Amino acid sequence: MRNIHPIVEEVLNSFFNPDETKEFIASYLSTEDVSAKVDEVTETNLSDQFKFKLPDGLNTRSQIDLLITFSEKNLSQDKLVELLLFLGQSTITSGEYTTSVEIHNKIIGLTKDFPEMLNITANAYFSIGEIYSRQAQWELSFIYLEKAIKLFEKENNLKGNANCENLYGTIYGDMGNLEKAILHFENALTALEGDPDNALAGKIEINLGIVNNMIGNYDEALSYLKRALLKYEKIGEAKRVSEIRQNLGMVYTKKKEFSAAVNEYDLSLEASIQSNYIQTIGISYLSKAYVYSQLGDYPLAEAFAEKAMEISYKINDKLSMAEVYKIKGIIKRSRDDYEAAENYLLTSLRLNKELSNQLNYAESSYELGLLYRNTGQKVKCQEHLNSALEYYKKINAREEIKILEELLKQ
Repeated sequence: MRNIHPIVEEVLNSFFNPDETKEFIASYLSTEDVSAKVDEVTETNLSDQFKFKLPDGLNTRSQIDLLITFSEKNLSQDKLVELLLFLGQSTITSGEYTTSVEIHNKIIGLTKDFPEMLNITANAYFSIGEIYSRQAQWELSFIYLEKAIKLFEKENNLKGNANCENLYGTIYGDMGNLEKAILHFENALTALEGDPDNALAGKIEINLGIVNNMIGNYDEALSYLKRALLKYEKIGEAKRVSEIRQNLGMVYTKKKEFSAAVNEYDLSLEASIQSNYIQTIGISYLSKAYVYSQLGDYPLAEAFAEKAMEISYKINDKLSMAEVYKIKGIIKRSRDDYEAAENYLLTSLRLNKELSNQLNYAESSYELGLLYRNTGQKVKCQEHLNSALEYYKKINAREEIKILEELLKQ
């Protein structure tokens, strides 16, 4: 008999009695197990981080499909919706995005014709919008956010509107449009004035910390993030703690305080593995890969980059894929393998252009500029450095502007 997936096991314990659980296992999970086949990278003092393995997607999807069928036969509609809500959020956290979209669409189908369930319908639309934002499918995300906002406004749901504004801000931040990002974060805080919510305020503080880090306001970024950290540590929410630790690490990385950065990434990994938060695990691997590339520890940088790419493909996180290619390009450039470095960096540049991510596009342009500088291709060097400088001037990123202007004088 196959092993029961942790999400399925938790649902069985929460929604069914022991006899029903036995029935489900006996009748629905009697086939052989499908073993996960994830290569493991080992590294002396980092074995705990490298031994994290992705759950097998086929196993997860199969068990969840069977569980929903079983639930439809054994639960009332209200209980079924409650179960699906739990499953929908659990599959987002574990990176099973395709399954989660289908679950939330099922929730919408069950609730949209019942006025008393409009809030559930709106939150399901919001969740689908959030999933698409994580995959950098911006237009799809906007479509579902607009549906959610219409229903939240109909219900006069201030927290729902604040959540949507916050997600709009996150998307524009990911696209590098910081002006629009800040506007939406401010709208989110305004929406909360009539209905305070510390947890949601904490999410907005995280995002304001991220934006301030992008433009080089490091003290303000640390202040926002540490305030949010206190809120989430107090309520013991490991998922949010992992996000905040990750972003604190990114601030220290920008400040070139690499020891402090690695410490925060390690704390983020600990919290995200504890909560099975796949996306943040991948981003922590990615961030550590970048730090080690800057420290000149290229074997370790490559190992973390490979783990990051594994997760990026699993959850279809195209932004992270582009970042991995950038790091691979940096590593190859450092080893004077300029052809491979150019291929990786051009791939990163292309993906960021396709995703409309102006900030990451500028970062990849900067790295390409350095590559062409090393290879004596002055025209290409100036073209890419000027491209990066144009964006950094747009967002007034003072440190990056100073570095690029000095390079262009040489």
